[in-house]
Amino acid sequence: MSDIFISYSSADRATARQLAQALEQEGWSVWWDRTIQPGKSFSAVLEEALETARCVVVLWSPNSVASDWVQTEAAEGKRREILVPALIEEAELPLEFKRIQAANLLGWPEPSPDLEFDQCLQAIRAVLSNAEPGSDQSRFRAEQKPYSNEKQVTKRSAHRWYKGTGARTALLTLVSGVGLVGLFKGLFPQTPVSEAITMLALLALMCGAGLSFGWSYFVKKRD
Repeated sequence: MSDIFISYSSADRATARQLAQALEQEGWSVWWDRTIQPGKSFSAVLEEALETARCVVVLWSPNSVASDWVQTEAAEGKRREILVPALIEEAELPLEFKRIQAANLLGWPEPSPDLEFDQCLQAIRAVLSNAEPGSDQSRFRAEQKPYSNEKQVTKRSAHRWYKGTGARTALLTLVSGVGLVGLFKGLFPQTPVSEAITMLALLALMCGAGLSFGWSYFVKKRD
């Protein structure tokens, strides 16, 4: 895995080498040498290096514009939002890359356009910093965790509330039932309780549920 993948045409190899050396002096690891060891597949090695790179620097020139390989590599860098284009020769860029500002490295390194090269380095640093811990994306993911935990706490609280409501309803139903039986026996002492047990049970359940939810509403409103 390399910090930077340099995409270039073989005709611009000398410039790619100079840029790789300059970037390595900044402390970054650079993949640029397309010499493939015997027994290795060129496309497989290239694809792996491109996929694991954290920044793709494309050197635009008439030669690289005409290269399908370079355009494919640039498209992958653009797709992953890690592309830093640099213009090393005057060239008509492919349509999909015209709207992306390219660093002006015409004639680099002699005469050395220090300001333009510094801007190129700043663009690379910005891309690499976004791929490191503490980047905006990392902070975004970290900020989502409390929200997820909060949802879980809310669900657990709701579960406890319903559980508490059920227990309270059962208790109040029992108390209401006992009270209704006592009231019924007081009003109708000659009537057997068994004849009105169904009615009493329903009334007790209704009273218990009403008292339970009334209590819950009062407590919730007070909080």
